[in-house]
Amino acid sequence: MELQRADQRPSPSAKRKEKLLWLASLFLALIVVCGGCGFFFTVGLMSRGELTAIVLGADLRLWRVATKTEVGLGLDRAFEIRRDDRSCTQHYTAILLWKPALTIDNLAYADCS
Repeated sequence: MELQRADQRPSPSAKRKEKLLWLASLFLALIVVCGGCGFFFTVGLMSRGELTAIVLGADLRLWRVATKTEVGLGLDRAFEIRRDDRSCTQHYTAILLWKPALTIDNLAYADCS
């Protein structure tokens, strides 16, 4: 390794190498964090059969579809709305099935009970 004098600046290739090393370490850390989150997400979904959360006032529900003939995931997003002076819950549901064939179904309905 060469010693640099105080008045010398690192070469452009050294700066570029330092930036690439920094970006590579950041990318590796991001992969580790996302991998851990994905692992716990999968374990939670497989053990409970569904995951729920409230995000920005909307109730989210992700569940596993596992029957003899169908395998996939369902996602429901529900939030409160006002309709004709009544309080209703609007649902947007997407169902992704990959067995027996890849299909995506989208449903929207209001529950005004």
